[in-house]
Amino acid sequence: MANEYAVTQDALTRFSKTAQDRAEKLRKIRTALGDHSPSPDAFGKLPEAEQTSQDYQERVDATLENLDHAAEQQEQIGEFIEKTARSYQETEEHTGDQIRTIAAQSRGTI
Repeated sequence: MANEYAVTQDALTRFSKTAQDRAEKLRKIRTALGDHSPSPDAFGKLPEAEQTSQDYQERVDATLENLDHAAEQQEQIGEFIEKTARSYQETEEHTGDQIRTIAAQSRGTI
């Protein structure tokens, strides 16, 4: 039954690392997209050009905001998984200490 609930610390640590890596990649994408926007007059001089430029900028701003949000979520996931791994490790160590204490008491060495 205990094997059904076994936790592999390394797997949690690796998953946390991949979430942090994804957050970093999303931030790099966000920076690259934010650095390369066409000028407002790049859409021409036709009457619709100004509206097209405004629509484009609104979409870019929304995309940049979504990338920020996605990066933050990945970072939070990584932090949460890291804390979870630490908690499992601390619990395992505490349980081990308790078992060793009980074993020592049963042998009369304490």
